[in-house]
Amino acid sequence: MTTTIDILRNAQTTSSYLTLAPEEFQSLYDISYKFVTSGAAARSLPPANLYNVFELQFFLSIIAGKDTEASAILATLTDRFRQDSHRVGVLRSIYLEATEGPLKALEFVSGRPDTELGTLKRKIVILKSSNQTSHYISELLKLVDNFPSDAESWAELASAYAEAGMYAQSLFALHEVLLLVPLAYNINALIGETSLVYASSLQAASSSHSVAIEERLFEAVKFFLRSVELCEDYVRGWAGVLVTTKRIAAIQKPVGDTSTYKRLYDVARNRLAKIVETQDASESELASARLVLKNY
Repeated sequence: MTTTIDILRNAQTTSSYLTLAPEEFQSLYDISYKFVTSGAAARSLPPANLYNVFELQFFLSIIAGKDTEASAILATLTDRFRQDSHRVGVLRSIYLEATEGPLKALEFVSGRPDTELGTLKRKIVILKSSNQTSHYISELLKLVDNFPSDAESWAELASAYAEAGMYAQSLFALHEVLLLVPLAYNINALIGETSLVYASSLQAASSSHSVAIEERLFEAVKFFLRSVELCEDYVRGWAGVLVTTKRIAAIQKPVGDTSTYKRLYDVARNRLAKIVETQDASESELASARLVLKNY
């Protein structure tokens, strides 16, 4: 039989409450609110689990627009776990953003120590939502400098650079991610995609083909192939191989030997066709595969 604690633990660990239908969300809110306010949580849970349940109720209150209840939960957590707790600091920044706006939340997190990963990430989220691109990238650089082993931060930096059209810097950040998670096939594919977009930007800025463009295309194929080596039916990877080798084949006077890439084009096309034929992928992936096969 599923207990109240099981229901709340599952909601907290999976963040499933973010995608619940309104009636399901209200049901979870009622269960959590009753468990927290009745004292049952404090009586039955150790401190670490107790914090998680109170944190869940805080998020549910924020989403439901119940600012007074969220404030009460925050006060309880502050009393139990101290004002200087970095987790409490993150929650306070969320509360301030919800009730007083992003500038107030930004002022609060800016006063927290740079050694707190959670509050640094909150600062970056606020800056991103406020469209302060240069400040956003500057804080991301500070974050990866303080926490160089945080792959998520490097990935966020790569995304920020790519959105700003700074593809060389984006690729550098993605390679840092790959150093931390070398078997991440999706990151290999993302490096391939970024290299492909970088090649397109170089082409748009030049009146003629160049070695630099070829190098970016060759690098894209290399990382797309690595992604399908790690996950052999990865549609995104095979689609990348197909698109990029088609681009390479269209080069009028290539600097390097492109015969291998012509063979890879056939391999990628056959692999995607087989995936579509066997329906061996999700609906969205199959739709992507069909689109790529149609256009390339």
